[in-house]
Amino acid sequence: MKSIFLLLVLIGTSALAQNFQTIDRIDGWLIERKVDSEQNHVCRASVVGGGSWFSARVRLDRNDALVVPNGLTSPNEESLASAREALRLCRSSLLYF
Repeated sequence: MKSIFLLLVLIGTSALAQNFQTIDRIDGWLIERKVDSEQNHVCRASVVGGGSWFSARVRLDRNDALVVPNGLTSPNEESLASAREALRLCRSSLLYF
């Protein structure tokens, strides 16, 4: 019985790790991370707001280039620099601080 419980816990943990988890909020940006199927860290940053990731959020792409969907405004340079630094920290280590 203990073996089955342990197996269920491990399966649940793996499933949770595949979703993005919030690790920080800085200058209006939401910093999130997940671990992909190959155990690589995937980090992303978006301006907190409603809507889906691709169509309604100001965000940074994989190369940290700013993506601003139609109808939304760009964040200021200071805020953008903070988000890029947070992504750099997120990608550099499992520990984020």
